[in-house]
Amino acid sequence: MANALVVHKDRLPQSQKMHRAAQYVRMSTDYQQYSIENQAVVIATYAELHKLTIVRTYRDEGESGLKIENRAGLTELIDDVRSGQTDFGHLLIFDVSRWGRFQDIDESAHYEFICRQAGIKVAYCAEQFDNDGSLLSSIVKNIKRVMAAEFSRELSAKVLAGALRLASLGFKWVARQLMVYSDWSWTRNVGRKES
Repeated sequence: MANALVVHKDRLPQSQKMHRAAQYVRMSTDYQQYSIENQAVVIATYAELHKLTIVRTYRDEGESGLKIENRAGLTELIDDVRSGQTDFGHLLIFDVSRWGRFQDIDESAHYEFICRQAGIKVAYCAEQFDNDGSLLSSIVKNIKRVMAAEFSRELSAKVLAGALRLASLGFKWVARQLMVYSDWSWTRNVGRKES
């Protein structure tokens, strides 16, 4: 058997890879406890409808979408694609914003381009358009990328405004929990002071 043909999964013929898919899922904070599962359900439904088998999951839990730093799942995905160590022909993503809410919208486009250049088709499973390379698809994707970046900017401004307002009321941010100290006592109940 020393001369037996051994096919390694990272060297599958392209025809076999075309029925295999990886999924990338991301949630920004631990407060979105069901986000990963909700994304996976939509992705699994898409895979079933398109007769794809999900063979790999790349995930980032509780990581901001603003930068690639600390996003081990996305970094591993891009490294695998660049090295040619993939055994799938499709990458399934919930929506355009899951790449990230990068302030430079070309960054998420760059990661998609790396996948496409390697022969991997990228599908956005919850979007209302097919990622088919058409003019309409390209326009909608870019609008979605701008919207993702703008959402992040607006959220940052709202959080800052809220923090400043609460600080003016005597509350302070301490170790990810809002606490107040006054003549009464410490409280974790925002908006209520204990006497």
